[in-house]
Amino acid sequence: MKNGEFTGGIDFAPSLLKMKETFQLAPVLYHYEPAEVAIPFDQHIGAPNQVQVVVGDYVRAGEIIAMTEEAVSGYVHASITGTVTAIREVPNLAGGYQKAVVIQRDLKADPDEVQLLRKEASFAELVREAGVVGLGGATFPTHIKLAPEDHVNVEYIVLNGAECEPFIHSDDYLMQMEAVKIVRGGEIAREMLGAKTLIIAIEEDKPDAVKMMEAAIAGVPDCEVKVLPVRYPQGGEKQLLETLIGAESPIGGRTIETGGYNMNVATSKAMAEAVDERRPLIRRYVTVTGDVVNPRVIDFPLGTYAGELIAFCGGFETRGGPPVQILHGGPMMGRTLHQLQTPLTKGSNGLIVFNQNHLQQFAEKPCIRCNRCVVSCPIRLEPQNIDQAMRAGELTRCAQLKAEECINCGCCSYVCPSKRRLAPTIMQARGAIGKLRREAQKR
Repeated sequence: MKNGEFTGGIDFAPSLLKMKETFQLAPVLYHYEPAEVAIPFDQHIGAPNQVQVVVGDYVRAGEIIAMTEEAVSGYVHASITGTVTAIREVPNLAGGYQKAVVIQRDLKADPDEVQLLRKEASFAELVREAGVVGLGGATFPTHIKLAPEDHVNVEYIVLNGAECEPFIHSDDYLMQMEAVKIVRGGEIAREMLGAKTLIIAIEEDKPDAVKMMEAAIAGVPDCEVKVLPVRYPQGGEKQLLETLIGAESPIGGRTIETGGYNMNVATSKAMAEAVDERRPLIRRYVTVTGDVVNPRVIDFPLGTYAGELIAFCGGFETRGGPPVQILHGGPMMGRTLHQLQTPLTKGSNGLIVFNQNHLQQFAEKPCIRCNRCVVSCPIRLEPQNIDQAMRAGELTRCAQLKAEECINCGCCSYVCPSKRRLAPTIMQARGAIGKLRREAQKR
């Protein structure tokens, strides 16, 4: 196996690492059981689901409540047992609204009792019926990703435990708690794709996770834990494969064509539960940190409201001023959460609260042409030029500068001494260009 280092990226400044120490987590996994959940129909990239229940239905945890027969899709299940009280629009993580099934918990029901998947089915069918999607944030349906074209030869299965975003510890805790299941999921993927080698990649700031994963691979052939230096965005699919197997994914190409199949450790654990236990994906781990009284990693049922989890952590810490921003995800790639009644979904791995003191340092100033954003970009783009073109409304220029290839890692915004919001502006350009291309195709 070749060892390399991905292009670009950043090492976080001491000021950010000091803030990370301020947001110290308790060394224990917490469990939260809400009285009500609001489960969005669609928690995946692909075709929209159709609701399968009506108001008044009694549903059991694990029962399918939204699905479609379209191939690129992800089934959605009830995460608690109880009664459907509403089917309504709820705030989504993009700042808009989407339809969701609201379920009121049956307090007499056993919270550990789950309706299981059918017994006779192939691995791929079980993964699909369990609603497994990419839990590293992409939410692409895993059963599709596990079925590449015949000409693709997969040699490596890479389980991604890098978790390189500051303050997020969800995968770190998962590797400590569920190491055996994570390895098992990797073995299932290796069998399905005919790969030879299984690699678990973890950054060196997670020593307890490394210890547990190394113990879990004992006796597993052609399997190793690869401990990586801390560098952002090493957890990106292209960057991780470039580091581990020395294979660079071309612009416009698919990473699997490098011979490496990348899968988040949480996805791997969900696969193992689908195949071995016939359990659907209805829970996950989330880090709630930042300016909250008691930062925690929490095991929660999907559809839990963000505000309830913040309250479960003691509420907002206001000694440094009032809360001014809540991020869904990490500080580099996360999106601002606009409403506390937003339900968390399969793609939710973090909630970070920032108070007034922690955000006052981020006021924008004019670009000084230092070129740091270009040096840090792992895709080799020119962020400052795309930013200026987009602000001037020059979408054609943005397309020429390859704005659509941006992975929204946030490196450019982080290194910018003028605190320019480069990454969000480039993502606006990417979205606008994509919209114009789709409209042109329709015409």
